[in-house]
Amino acid sequence: MPKACSAVNCPNRDTRENRAKGLSFHSFPKAHELRKKWMLAVNRIEPGSRKLWIPGSGACICSDHFFQDDFEVYGGQKRLKAGVIPSVFSFKVSQCQKREESPCTHTI
Repeated sequence: MPKACSAVNCPNRDTRENRAKGLSFHSFPKAHELRKKWMLAVNRIEPGSRKLWIPGSGACICSDHFFQDDFEVYGGQKRLKAGVIPSVFSFKVSQCQKREESPCTHTI
């Protein structure tokens, strides 16, 4: 079974056909602070607990959720630049992200 993009409502799967179309898939970073920023950007909530979703070891985000200038070509392969955060999503910005004056209460 192919990997699926972890973004909410994203139908993209890591298949040969999608790779041929230029779609790439990127694992969540291991560095704690950057991983946390990706988790907040994805904006997924666990349905049962209403807490922020924590990605598993195989979780990934497809290239549709990054801007073209977030990538570099290295050795003929497209890869993300260091420190890039996914930022292209079709969902509405959460109330937590709108209010800069109050901190987000999502539990990580």
